[in-house]
Amino acid sequence: MMMLMLFVASFAQAALATQVKVTPAEVAQIDLGKLGGTLVSELAWSPDGKQLYLQTMTEDRKALPKDIYHFVIPAAGGDVKKVGAAPDWATAYWTWKSGQAAPDDPEFKISLSTDKRLASATAIPMGGDMAKGGTGGGGGQGTTVEEATAAASTSTNVTVYTMRLKGETVGEWTDHRIMPGVTYGWGPPGTHLIAYGERQTGRLIIMDSTGAKQKIEGTRSISVPAWTSDATRLAYLEGRGHNRYALIVATVTK
Repeated sequence: MMMLMLFVASFAQAALATQVKVTPAEVAQIDLGKLGGTLVSELAWSPDGKQLYLQTMTEDRKALPKDIYHFVIPAAGGDVKKVGAAPDWATAYWTWKSGQAAPDDPEFKISLSTDKRLASATAIPMGGDMAKGGTGGGGGQGTTVEEATAAASTSTNVTVYTMRLKGETVGEWTDHRIMPGVTYGWGPPGTHLIAYGERQTGRLIIMDSTGAKQKIEGTRSISVPAWTSDATRLAYLEGRGHNRYALIVATVTK
């Protein structure tokens, strides 16, 4: 344990987010159509770094958990084994991994906000061209009267829950409860790091407590990023289509 603490302390002193090197490797395929569940809700490391716990679920009409499924997967790759409940180590890990603040830095903390917005299913979709800074009308001419009228006729109020850190959005849900830890994962104590999926692209981002960040090229549609307790590996799921994912275990070096 003392050696582990010394390693993490050394890692924290020398490794800023822009300095770490992340080398991904696919170790397993995850197909929820075969395993069960429609959402991925947790990914956790065992203390010895040899296993990963995966939780999936279905939701009821109020977006609350309905059926929950539990799996254990060898970190080096292998069969996905269904188990009856989450191991105790997974519960303990998820507590700090998904917290609002870094495990040993209360100032490195995610802020929460709730907003009412007007969303349209026609000419001006939420998250579409307008949300990205475009005009919505094409050709730089702006939105036409016809488009605006059509959008207004199908508009509806939605509630958007947003998690922000150092000015960056690390999680956002529309008319759905916040799911802590699904879009981000804190590094272990001493590292002052966080991994999260970029809102627009789903690309993996590493950020440190100074606000410096690194985008990991070649990644996409990532979820449930999870660091080992010694910060030398980072696991996450990468979307591969409807209800299908690749389990990635990346080595992290400085």
